[in-house]
Amino acid sequence: MQLKKRIESLEQIISMGEKLLTTFDVEELLNELVANICRLLETEGATLFLVDPFEGKLISQSIHSEKVKEIFLNIDNSSIAGHTAMSRKCLHVPDVYGDLSKIHPDLKFNRKVDEQTGKKTRNVLSYPLIIHNELIGVFQAVNKKQGDFSEDDQLILHNFCLVAGVAIMNARLMERVLEAQASNANIIDNISDIVVVQNEKGTILHLNGCASNYLEERNRGGNIIGRNFVDVFPEFSNLSGEIARAVEHRFDKTVSRGLPAYVILTEKNFKQEIERVILILRTNPLNKGSEAINKN
Repeated sequence: MQLKKRIESLEQIISMGEKLLTTFDVEELLNELVANICRLLETEGATLFLVDPFEGKLISQSIHSEKVKEIFLNIDNSSIAGHTAMSRKCLHVPDVYGDLSKIHPDLKFNRKVDEQTGKKTRNVLSYPLIIHNELIGVFQAVNKKQGDFSEDDQLILHNFCLVAGVAIMNARLMERVLEAQASNANIIDNISDIVVVQNEKGTILHLNGCASNYLEERNRGGNIIGRNFVDVFPEFSNLSGEIARAVEHRFDKTVSRGLPAYVILTEKNFKQEIERVILILRTNPLNKGSEAINKN
């Protein structure tokens, strides 16, 4: 590859990577990945297959075609994408309608896609997506607009797939985090104990229904969010010291089995800095005394 072209392709991948690595909408990310590879390699189309761990198949997640909605393939040597997944190596097929038995005796091109689209596939460049030795999918670039795929194209696809694999894993992780947060929020809102969520400085961020009812019964309802915990719950001011200690020592959990019984949970960001403190109080919190257990 000419040095100038190599630098330009790397610059494009880096530029794309900045956006891809901060895009956590999985569907948007996958469509963006396919569109980017078409631009990078100057192809008529592309398909991204991801591994379904339950079915043990490759399932198309984003296809650069309006007429084909979804493709299911076995992870075996009967298809180009399947063979790529099996071998975990880049596969260049310059003539998909030619004799593919030289690559593998079972290998055949799936002509159904061409029949659906009305377009003839000429050549394919197929590359496995592997992160931490785990196969997560296969990228296929289809029909180079001018001529056939070159070794330079293989290098570009290799570099792009490194970024793409990390972007997909990041998006999946963020999706799981958001699902877990939604689940936790649902539990917090429906638990029968008082739950007060605050930041590390004691500013209230959220109250569950039980906490709101508790305040309303004492004529302290209204706009509570943004106020200091001690000002809103003066009867629990003795707990502010325990909360401060949990923040200072970065305890994950502080549990008291005394009266009032309570649990202090902390949530940390990726820098291990505490961002939220969740205080859970039993519904008979006015009794005094405590016996705290701290856990890291």
